[in-house]
Amino acid sequence: MPKALRVAIIGTGMVANAAHLPALTHLRKQGIVDIVGCADIRESAAAETAKRYDIPAFFTDPQAMLDSLKPDFVAVTTPNMYHKKWTIAALRAGANVACEKPMALNVADAEEMFAVARECGRLLFPCQCMRWRNYMQTAKYLVDQGELGAPYFSDIAFIRRWGIPTWGMFHMKEHNYGGPFCDLGVHLIDSLLWVCGNPKVVAVSGSAYTKLAHQGDEILLDIAESGAYKGVLTPRPYDHREFSVEEFATGFLRLEGGFSVNFKFSWAINLPTTNLNMVICGDKGGFSLNDDTLYKNTGKYQSEIKVKAFDNRPYKGTPFEQHWYMYEHIMDVLDGKCEPLVQPYQTLEVTKAIQCFYRSAEEGREIRADELG
Repeated sequence: MPKALRVAIIGTGMVANAAHLPALTHLRKQGIVDIVGCADIRESAAAETAKRYDIPAFFTDPQAMLDSLKPDFVAVTTPNMYHKKWTIAALRAGANVACEKPMALNVADAEEMFAVARECGRLLFPCQCMRWRNYMQTAKYLVDQGELGAPYFSDIAFIRRWGIPTWGMFHMKEHNYGGPFCDLGVHLIDSLLWVCGNPKVVAVSGSAYTKLAHQGDEILLDIAESGAYKGVLTPRPYDHREFSVEEFATGFLRLEGGFSVNFKFSWAINLPTTNLNMVICGDKGGFSLNDDTLYKNTGKYQSEIKVKAFDNRPYKGTPFEQHWYMYEHIMDVLDGKCEPLVQPYQTLEVTKAIQCFYRSAEEGREIRADELG
C-alpha cells in the first residue's frame, strides 16, 4: 500500500459526511490517505462536502471523477440501488472499494460484484461495520469461548418509534429498494451470523408494513432517532407522499442446524424506542447484549452474570466509531497485515436474507433460500 492512499467518495449524503469522511480525515492527518475527490448528483451537496473536508475536486458525474482522478480506493455511499453500478465502475477503474450496507439486494448482484473484484485483482469491502461495536465483539468472544454452548435461538430487534430518515432517498423504493430491513436489519443479521459461527440462511418468513409514514407533516420526527447522530448538513427536502418502502419489518429466519431467529426492525411503530436488542440462547447459556447479562446455571442454581465488557479502545464514544475501526482494519488488510473480517461468503448469506424477506412479504409465504437459484 502506498504511503498515502488516494481516496474518493461516491455519494455525499449523511453517512459519507458523518461516518466515512471523519474516519478518513483521521487517517489523512496521519498521512495514510489523501482524499482527492467526491461526487454526488446534487452539485450543492458535492460542493459543500468538498469544502467541509478540504477535498480538492468535486463532481456530479462519478464516472468522470473515476476517469479523471484514477483513485486507489473508493467509498461507495450512494442509495442502495446504485451500489452495484458504482462499485463495479470503481473496481474496473482500478480501485479497491468499500461499499455501504447492504452491498447488494439480491444474490446474483452480490456474486457479480465479488466476481468483478476478483477479475480486476481488487478487494471489495462490504461495510458491515457493526461487527466493530464493543458489544458485538463481546458476544462473539462469549460464543467462541463456549459460554453459550451451541446457539439455537435468537431474538433481534432495532425499534425506532418515530425515526424515519427524512433526508436523501432512504424512503423511496426506486432509489433505496427497502426501508428498515435494509437500513437496520442487515446490521443485526450480519452481526448475528458472524457471532454465531456463520450458519447459512435456510428460509425467511416476513411481513412488511407501512401504516404510519403517510400520516402527514403534523408528526414531529427526531433526526437523531433516525440515525443522523451528527445531524444532516445538506438534506434533500422530505415529502411523506414519496414514502414507498416499509416502515416496519418483522418475521422469522430459519438457519441451518435448526437455529431460529425472530426479528423486528422499525422506523415507525407505536412502541418504545429500544434501538438495538439481541438475545442469543444456547444449550449451556444465553446472552443479552443490551444489558450485558449472561444467563447460566451454576451447579444446581440458576445464575445471572453481569459481564463487565470494558471498552478501552481509542474511539470509544466517537459518533459512528465503528467506521473508524473499520477503516483502520481496511488499511491493515491493504497493507497485508490481516485478512478481511467480512468475507464474501458471509455477505452472500445476508443478501439471501434480504432477497428472501422482500419476496416473502410480497408473496405472503415462507421463501427458502434454495428458491433463489
